[in-house]
Amino acid sequence: MAEKCEYSRLTLPNDRSYVDVAAAYVRAVAAKIGFEEEDIRSIDAATREAVSNVVEHAFEPWERAELEVSCERVPLGLKIVVRDKGIPFDPTTVPECEVDPSEGPGPGCGVFAMKEHMDEVSFHNLGRDGKESVLVKYLRNRDITDYFEACELEPFVPELPERREPGPIVVRAMQPSEAAEVSRCMYRAYGYSHTFESMYYPERIMELNERGEMYSAVAVTQDGEVAGHAALLKGSTGARIAETGLGVVKPEFRGHGIFGLLEDHMIARGKEEGLLGLYGRAVTSHTYSQRTGHRHGVNDCALMVGLVPQTAWFRGIAEKLTQRESIVVHFKYLEPPKPVTVYAPVRHEAIIRRLYENIQGSVRYGSAPEMDESSLVGEPLIKTQASSTMSFARMDVDAYGQGIVKLVRARLRELCVKRFDIIHLYLSLLEPATAVLTPRFEELGFFFCGILPGALPGDALILQYLNNVFIDYDKIQVASEMARELVSYVRSLDPNQPESPAP
Repeated sequence: MAEKCEYSRLTLPNDRSYVDVAAAYVRAVAAKIGFEEEDIRSIDAATREAVSNVVEHAFEPWERAELEVSCERVPLGLKIVVRDKGIPFDPTTVPECEVDPSEGPGPGCGVFAMKEHMDEVSFHNLGRDGKESVLVKYLRNRDITDYFEACELEPFVPELPERREPGPIVVRAMQPSEAAEVSRCMYRAYGYSHTFESMYYPERIMELNERGEMYSAVAVTQDGEVAGHAALLKGSTGARIAETGLGVVKPEFRGHGIFGLLEDHMIARGKEEGLLGLYGRAVTSHTYSQRTGHRHGVNDCALMVGLVPQTAWFRGIAEKLTQRESIVVHFKYLEPPKPVTVYAPVRHEAIIRRLYENIQGSVRYGSAPEMDESSLVGEPLIKTQASSTMSFARMDVDAYGQGIVKLVRARLRELCVKRFDIIHLYLSLLEPATAVLTPRFEELGFFFCGILPGALPGDALILQYLNNVFIDYDKIQVASEMARELVSYVRSLDPNQPESPAP
C-alpha cells in the first residue's frame, strides 16, 4: 500500500466534551493545507456533526470506548475519517431531514448538515474493524501535483517520455475495465490540475457513463494500450447539443493524429444520437486543439476569457500558465439547422451575424417591440451552477419578469462575495427581452462573450463578468480570422482593460 500523504490521526474517548478537541485538530490541519476561512468553517461544522453522531449514537450510555479521527491530504483536498467500533450503522435507513420550528431539527439532519458542508460524504461498515464516516473537502484553485512529489507517490519525470509508434489505432467506446487507465492517462498529461476532477476517479467515470451523462471513447493501440480519451458531455436531460471534451493523448503518442481520430468518432456518435450539434472548448495557450477542430468543420462562436484557473497544467505543451486560461468555443451543426428568429442587441448585432455565418446557422433577425422591464409579466427565474474548483459560475435566465435586473444584480453580488473569479450570464436569443435588457446587464459589468446554439431552450447569447481578474489579451493565441476578430471585439468591451474605443 502506498504511503499516505500528510497523514495524521487522533484517538479520543467517546466523551461529548472531546468534540471540541476533534474540531480544533481538524481545523488546524485544514489551515495548514491552505483552505480559506469559509471552507474551514464548513469543515469544522461537518467534523462536529460526524464526531457527535458517533459519541451519541455508536455506543451504549454506560460504555467507555475510543474513536479515531484522521486527516489525510488527498489529490483534491482533505479527507477526514471518523472511525469507531460501535453499533453498526446503515445510512440508507436515515430519514429525510425535516425541521420543525417548534421542536428543532429532527432525525437525519446531522447527515444532511455534513453533506451540505462537504463535497463528499460516505459511510462504510468494516465488519470486525467497526465503521467509518468519510468526509472530503476540495481545495479551491490549487495545483496539488507537488503534494505527490513530496510524498514520493509516482513523481513526475522532468523530461517528456520518448515518443512511441502506436501502430494502427482503433477508436471505440470505453469499457468499464479501462476507466482506471483513462484516469492514469489524464494524470500523465495534466498531473492533478485538470478542472474536471471526476477524471481522477475511475468509479466516477464509469458512473457518469452508466447514467448517460457522459460518453467516453478511447483510442487503443495495436497492443491494447489506451493511448487517448475523449468524451461527449450531455449536460441537462433532453439537451440537443453536447460538448466534446476531456480529450487527452498520452505524451509519448502525440503527433500521430490520435486526437483527430477521437474527434471523428465524437462527430459520428453525435449523429447517431440525433444531436443538433456539438461544441468544444479549445485552450488559447496554444492553437493545436483549435486547428484540429477547424479541420473537422467545428468553427468559432465565442471567446471565454479567463475561464480556466492558472493552475491548469499541460505537460509538454504549456506547463506554466502566466494567467487564467482563455477558451475559444467552437460549434458544428450535425444536421441542417432549421431557421430561427433571434433578437440580437443592437450594439452586438453585427458580430452576432458574423458568428452565425461562421458556423453556418440559419437565422432571421427580429426587431424587438417597444418595451422595458416594467412591461414584463410573471416572476423572473434564474438557474445558477457553480464550480469552486474552477472558481466559475454560470447563471441562466430561464424566465424574464419584473425585477429580473435586480435579481441578476443580487445573484452577481453573492457570487462575487464568495470570490468566484469568472461569472457567465446566458440569455435566450429567442426572447425579445434579451435585445432590450442586455444593455442593463452590461451596466452591471457583464460584457460580450459570444453565442452558442442550443445552449438553452434555444440559442444563447453569453455575457461574461471578471471579478477583479485582469487578462493580457496579447497572450491569447488563436488560429482563425474569426477568433482574432473576437479577441479584438471582446477586448474592447472588457471593463478591466484600459479605455479603448467602443466597437
